[in-house]
Amino acid sequence: MPAIPVTLALDELTLAVLDRHIEIHGQGRSRDQVIAEILVLWAASPERAAVPDEGLRPEELNASNDS
Repeated sequence: MPAIPVTLALDELTLAVLDRHIEIHGQGRSRDQVIAEILVLWAASPERAAVPDEGLRPEELNASNDS
């Protein structure tokens, strides 16, 4: 899948923490690469992958389930 560019603004403290992470774990990767990796891991986490509960369907609604 082709990559789609995204613009991201970070405050100085967050950027400093990111740079520190890159220093320790970066293995020569750029900020862009590390941020992309973090987002991919976040998006793939189990709580993100779960199908959201959309509640009852309109045909299932009646006075007995009003609350």
